[in-house]
Amino acid sequence: MKIGIKVLFLSMVLLLSAGLLFATGQPDGDSSSVVIKMGDNLPDRTVGLGAVAEAINEEFIAMHPEVSFEVESYQDQPYQQKIKIYATAGQLPDIMKYWSFSTLLKPLVDSKLVVPLDRAALSDLPWMPGALEGNVYGGELYGIPLTADFWVVFYNQAIFDKVGVEVPKTLEEMKAVSAKLSDAGYIPAVTDGKDGWPLSISYDNIFWRVTGDYSLMGDALAGKKPFTDPEFVEAAEIFQELFNTSGVFRNDLVTTDYGAARNLFGQEQAAMYIMGPWEMGMASDENFSESFRSNVRAARFPVLAGDEDQMDNLVAWYGGNYIVKSGSKHEDLAMEYIQLYAEKYADIMWDLQAGFPAQGIQPKADDNQLAKDLLSISASATATSGTTALDMLTPAFKESHQKLCKDLAAGIITPVQFCESLDQALQAALK
Repeated sequence: MKIGIKVLFLSMVLLLSAGLLFATGQPDGDSSSVVIKMGDNLPDRTVGLGAVAEAINEEFIAMHPEVSFEVESYQDQPYQQKIKIYATAGQLPDIMKYWSFSTLLKPLVDSKLVVPLDRAALSDLPWMPGALEGNVYGGELYGIPLTADFWVVFYNQAIFDKVGVEVPKTLEEMKAVSAKLSDAGYIPAVTDGKDGWPLSISYDNIFWRVTGDYSLMGDALAGKKPFTDPEFVEAAEIFQELFNTSGVFRNDLVTTDYGAARNLFGQEQAAMYIMGPWEMGMASDENFSESFRSNVRAARFPVLAGDEDQMDNLVAWYGGNYIVKSGSKHEDLAMEYIQLYAEKYADIMWDLQAGFPAQGIQPKADDNQLAKDLLSISASATATSGTTALDMLTPAFKESHQKLCKDLAAGIITPVQFCESLDQALQAALK
């Protein structure tokens, strides 16, 4: 009897596990004759990007009733490992969702394991400026991005009105405004300083504001120029003043984590919050007051005084890329699927509030003001950075970048020491 119970229990576990790992676009017993294998990092198909994928799969099946999808899905790190195993074994899925980072996509491109997409046809769609470039190797396009993340300053309009100050457009204005906000009893600005990566992204923003040319960051990461060059030191000086001595942020910045920063802003104790558009949900988060939800807004990251023409240069990076396996016997269908995905996903994503799309879309009548602000910022971008510096090289470089930005913000190191140490981390990563 005990053996029978164990067998029954094991069978149930296996069935449940299979249900979690595989999803098909057709009901059981269908007459499909073409099975397209798909891999992604979206195990939950009911919400978020998983729901977007299912909606597009259903539309594709309606166009091709003979097709079904066999989807193998894991969380990020297990999925990356699975793709590496499949790549080695020559068993990649026909269509994959993957990262455009050079450490992940480029090895597949170099090994000719993925095929170029129809760049001309896909380029006609309303991508944000620079959105496709992170997937281009040797002039060929290998993937399409889905989501866009970019750096903004969220602010509470009611607090600004109460104190009688304007939303700052320059870093100099931000310092002046912060003094008045502080005098009125508010924390001027917050961000997640404990984890480091928001500080790293902020350094990229300041560097672009200083130089007007983000390609110089790419030159440094490629080993073509040192991080000790004057423009990097100047950016570090401005960064340290902003985060350490200007009064814009509190002394506990580097011990304030993500949740604490978000709550200080949402509880209307802080006037500004530096983060990305994934926080769009704050305007509908019922954990916060109606006063906050109706007054939360977003503005561009400030520029230097006199450089207002740089306002629409946006540090933005893109994710959720779809790529196609080389040698797939269903390559024509896979290419058609990619085209459909590129044409449809942005509106579906916005309707489901599953993320911020890498394409421009028109605001909906029922969009809240925060959503409209973010759409306006993305739509007005004249140039975007692509993948930020901390994600361009090795995990060790990323860790060093984050720690050095934290130390710079805390005043533990000088701008020159920051740049020297960052250059040492770079040399280690390039070996």
